[in-house]
Amino acid sequence: MATTTTKFEDAFDYKVVHENVCNNTPIVNVTSAPGSIYSIALKNGTTSQAHFKFFDAATVTMGTTVADMVLRVEGNTTTVYNIPDGLDFTYLSFACTLNQNPKDNTALTANSNALVDVKIVCS
Repeated sequence: MATTTTKFEDAFDYKVVHENVCNNTPIVNVTSAPGSIYSIALKNGTTSQAHFKFFDAATVTMGTTVADMVLRVEGNTTTVYNIPDGLDFTYLSFACTLNQNPKDNTALTANSNALVDVKIVCS
């Protein structure tokens, strides 16, 4: 995994979080600070639908921790979810799974492109 967080120091109060290999291994507290989510772009490289799971939690145990939000992206597509008023969080943690259930931990379809590219604009 290669999660990066980029802050636009003087121009904006926003950060871009980019994870190019989101799967069922949780990415935890990526901003190390509270904030708000304004946009989530999901590029699904699998042939099956995938589900982005957002957790407002400092620790995540897949299969046990219930996701605070689940977003679907169809196979081989890109979907952008905009949240104009922002979604406040204390901890920005996330993962991607095959099924919609907020506790699901099923790995994405096993093929060479079994990943979701995630870009989050947040404060």
